Amino acid sequence: MRRIQPFFHAVFFAVFCLLLSSAARAAPVSIVAAESTYGVIAQAIGGSKVAVDSIIHNPNVDPHSFEATPAVARKVARAQIVLLNGIGYDDWMEKMLAASPSPQRQVIVAAQLNPALVLADKNPHVFYDPQVALLVAQRLAQLLQRAAPADAALFARNLQDFKADLMRVTQAETALRDAYPGLKVTATEPVVGYLLRQLRWTSLGEKFQFDVMNDTEPPPAEVARYEDTLRQRKAALLFYNRQVTDPLTDRLRAIAKESGVPVVGVDEFVPPSTSYVQWQMQTLHAIGQALGKSHRP
Repeated sequence: MRRIQPFFHAVFFAVFCLLLSSAARAAPVSIVAAESTYGVIAQAIGGSKVAVDSIIHNPNVDPHSFEATPAVARKVARAQIVLLNGIGYDDWMEKMLAASPSPQRQVIVAAQLNPALVLADKNPHVFYDPQVALLVAQRLAQLLQRAAPADAALFARNLQDFKADLMRVTQAETALRDAYPGLKVTATEPVVGYLLRQLRWTSLGEKFQFDVMNDTEPPPAEVARYEDTLRQRKAALLFYNRQVTDPLTDRLRAIAKESGVPVVGVDEFVPPSTSYVQWQMQTLHAIGQALGKSHRP
């Protein structure tokens, strides 16, 4: 009996090692996204083979004033892949990456994937451009295929599905652009600057918008010009950032409504339980509805 025990011990050890190896192979790739906008894209490409943690996912949080906690820093330090926006939008993430460098960690900065797509005014809200979303998805698929080669075919299929779904956004933008060509619109902040480029619409009062975004009080003359744009209905539409409201932006919305200028609320990142494409389609639908009501005979 004593001769048999070593044999069983060896078999048990071999099985245990095999189980550990299988568990290691099956472990999902850890991804941390600065904002849920990129987190939902990561989930769409990685599926069940990734564990995605979106740091900012509450629609009521202002991403420009977000302050990371030590718990967030630990998540970033452990991540295999990190997704962020860039152009100063999420400086807190860049600081944490610099504080915990890792040669194994891969980083995707959306705004750096194709600098030619960034507007000349350095508008940081690049996620409203479907081309940027596709670039993020493509780069992520490449990194996932390297990190988990056994699932490479799955990531490739998910990328193709995402690309096909993204076509709905492009088609909806084209339809809206054709229905309302050359509109002049305005906003409380330049959140939809990249969407307006897709629609080929002109954004009025951009200095005012950037002042509000940067927490700089606009000069009285600038505020007066902006209010006149609404009162005189020079703008066909007013966009406002639902995540950032104050007495000034509330007054502008009131002026717009009194003047008969349609108002559309927009978000800076994907709301909970919503995909990237659903989010974009909801925004385009809201714009179409608002314009449809204002253009009725």
